[in-house]
Amino acid sequence: MYVLEGIWIALQQVWAHKLKSAFTLIGVIIGITFLIAVITVVEGMNRYVQEDFAGSLFGINTFTVVRRSQISTGSETEERRRRQARNPNLTLHDVDVISAAVPEAWRLAYNSDRGFDEVSYKERRRRNVRLIGGSDGYEALQGWDVEIGRGLTPLDQRRGLKVVVIGSEIADRLFPDVDPVGKQIRIGAHRFNVVGVWESQGGMFGVIRDASILMPFSVYRQTFARNPSEVDEISVKMRSMEEMEAAQIAVEGAMRTDRELRPGQENDFWLQTSSELLDTWDKIVKILFAAIPGLVSISLVVGGIVIMNIMLLSVAGRIQEIGIRKAVGARRRDILIQFLSESATLSVVGAGIGIVFGIGIGKGVEAFTPMPASVPVWGIAVALTLGILVGVGSGLYPAYRAAKQDPIVALRSE
Repeated sequence: MYVLEGIWIALQQVWAHKLKSAFTLIGVIIGITFLIAVITVVEGMNRYVQEDFAGSLFGINTFTVVRRSQISTGSETEERRRRQARNPNLTLHDVDVISAAVPEAWRLAYNSDRGFDEVSYKERRRRNVRLIGGSDGYEALQGWDVEIGRGLTPLDQRRGLKVVVIGSEIADRLFPDVDPVGKQIRIGAHRFNVVGVWESQGGMFGVIRDASILMPFSVYRQTFARNPSEVDEISVKMRSMEEMEAAQIAVEGAMRTDRELRPGQENDFWLQTSSELLDTWDKIVKILFAAIPGLVSISLVVGGIVIMNIMLLSVAGRIQEIGIRKAVGARRRDILIQFLSESATLSVVGAGIGIVFGIGIGKGVEAFTPMPASVPVWGIAVALTLGILVGVGSGLYPAYRAAKQDPIVALRSE
């Protein structure tokens, strides 16, 4: 009874004094807005990394052999990082070793790449382009589908044709009004014919494909490679997770044997899968979610203090009301519950407004930037719980002062 009455009185106060209520709740609103906005963006990125990015970067049932780990977990020692930096570069010989170790591989491809190149077509330019030299089957292994034109063919590789497939961002920048297929673009001092454009990947990390250019590895090694025999990555795709795990063991054993590594000696190469990326990302997300309550606590504490002051003023202005309630039989507990309900309701209203603003900010970020957003139910539950806790905490002292009022003294007050 008193809970519902307290909620109703609080809602009437909010509605009757909108500006005053806005200033009263501004601390809670800011804190919850920040909380929901961050959770929305981080959760959106989390889902994107787990469901789309990891698969598009490494592929399903795919592992990649690289010179050293490309994902830093922050737990590696300086000595280990220096040791990995001394690992020998991968070469075409390693491609042969891996190919012999997994003859049953569904797909095997290798590539080298370099970033931050500039590509141009007539007066139009596109900077920060990832330039890739890929072997036969590289596009198929990556799962990159061509939307316009065609992909690279074995004939392009064998004959060393200066042809490229470009990402959608590059096509939009250089060829906004014309079909890019058949046009000639310039990369450094070299000219290449565009034979295809990939489908847009989009998303936060869409630059991996949308801002990339792929050319035959045979052409890349002649025009851009520092060492024609070196490769950056060797990727192996199997038909199932079980086959992939067995292939990893076979490849690791073949590489260690070929490089004459002794038992117990650390690998001088690295086998990388999407699980490594996901494990690292999970650690980052846990740290972010653990830090968020601390970041919003200052704003919530300030909001709680403001609510406490308003409730103290409310108690001071309703002394006679409290005396009348006690005179007709209200107990201390009833007065306490009523004022705690009012305080909690004020805070929850602020939390509700903050949730709406936070979701709006998250969706705005998604609409105007490549960053994804997702609103988890648990995030809203946490925000409402914090609102209730702040309201109850800030209302305890005012409610206690109201509950301990002497009814005779209260009735005499003016």
